[in-house]
Amino acid sequence: MDKPLNDRVVFRYSVGDICLFRLGFRASHDNRPFDPHAAPVSIPLEPREIPKGSAVLLCSGRIISHRLWPIQATRSALCYVRNQVRNHYIDLSQGFEKYEQGFSGKTKSTLRRKVRKIMDFAEGTFECRAYRDIESVEGFHRLARRVAAQTYQEKLFGGAIPAASGFVEEMRHLASEDRFRGFLLLIKDTPIAYLYVPVSEDRLIYGYLGHDPEYAIWSPGTVLLYLALERLFAERKLRYFDFTQGEGQTKELFGRANFLRADIYYFRWTARNVLAVCAHAAMDGASSAIGAMLEGVGLRSRIRRLLRRF
Repeated sequence: MDKPLNDRVVFRYSVGDICLFRLGFRASHDNRPFDPHAAPVSIPLEPREIPKGSAVLLCSGRIISHRLWPIQATRSALCYVRNQVRNHYIDLSQGFEKYEQGFSGKTKSTLRRKVRKIMDFAEGTFECRAYRDIESVEGFHRLARRVAAQTYQEKLFGGAIPAASGFVEEMRHLASEDRFRGFLLLIKDTPIAYLYVPVSEDRLIYGYLGHDPEYAIWSPGTVLLYLALERLFAERKLRYFDFTQGEGQTKELFGRANFLRADIYYFRWTARNVLAVCAHAAMDGASSAIGAMLEGVGLRSRIRRLLRRF
């Protein structure tokens, strides 16, 4: 086990995509290497010692064999199991040509047609620009933020690439260790999509992907990811491309394998922690139920499109 690192975790208390408030906790992290073939966690959950000075010990990205009860009690901690979802990933050791064979003939044709269409639209001014060294970090961030400011993720829940100077410093640090990858799609030197992919050990992490909604008809995010993957395969240096937690058409389309994973939070027994966990689990459950209901009657996508206009 890696040495736990002191940090903070923040819970978003949300209804759908709308965040009502946030609550933070002093945390330590039990970080382990990304290994999609690791054994699932033991059930029932084993007691864990929470490091002194921390309210919670976070064991993220653990493989589970089946879905678990979200709230469980042990002698030493209140366990909160979150983000029980499929984790899609790509094994980069196979090579890009073999990877492309995983697409159906129709999908492969569609992707290449999307690339041609956006190139035709750009009339020779189309560019997929890659960033990797420390000198390129600020330029990448400046142009990526121009796109991010227009996105649905930025306007509704702050899910775009951050604007904070601290984030830029973090990217500079990663670049100094060759652990930074950034990509931009440009037309007439105007950025229309960005992709940020940091590196951890032998894997690339699907960090932030966004596009200018004015160009949505051309699927710039999909085109950029497709072109970026071709370049990342060509590096022949890293083993995995990790799409991280969560479902989605993009992850299902580009991913080639997946496993069921969860984040397990071991909270110290205090009244504040118990109330915070129970309230969060209740809001998560209610939000999921509302989302499923809206999806069932065909209103969820319409509401999201409406929210994007504001």
